[in-house]
Amino acid sequence: MGRMHAGGRFLALTIAALCVGLGVSGCGTGASDSAPASDSGASAGAENTQGGSDEAPVGEGDEAEASDSAGGDAPTALTGEPLPDGWPSEYLVPFGEVTLVLPIGAGVSVLVEGVDNDQAMGLIDEMVASGLASPAGVTDVGNGEWVAEVTGAGYEATYHYETGGAGLPNVEIMLLPDH
Repeated sequence: MGRMHAGGRFLALTIAALCVGLGVSGCGTGASDSAPASDSGASAGAENTQGGSDEAPVGEGDEAEASDSAGGDAPTALTGEPLPDGWPSEYLVPFGEVTLVLPIGAGVSVLVEGVDNDQAMGLIDEMVASGLASPAGVTDVGNGEWVAEVTGAGYEATYHYETGGAGLPNVEIMLLPDH
């Protein structure tokens, strides 16, 4: 049997635990009524907006700076599944394709594939500069992967970047209401 790296194990265990906790019928993609609510909803990029908003894209300001470590073009928009209604605009989402939106009780887990590492890591700095906290900052977990916790504005989020192994680099964002 092949070995699964720590990031893949983390994602697999997270999804398995959520499915068990929510029951199989609770697992799926798309927004739900249990998604976090906020008065300051966010748009999800030029090709993926919420409620027809003309706001700037989520993860704004990094388009010109983003570069793919493999030498290709970095994504410049957020595509795929829409972010849940009420996604707090303070919590930035890196450009790429949203492939999974999974409700977690009062929170949500979002998986974004095809993510540029530098752009994703820069979002942590942007959120801290805007007033959110990341007490431990970005923690390298090996194999080019990292994790960062961000808190404030009534929520706490864990951003987990993994290189994707044979797949696309991705970020899983677990956003929960702060208790």
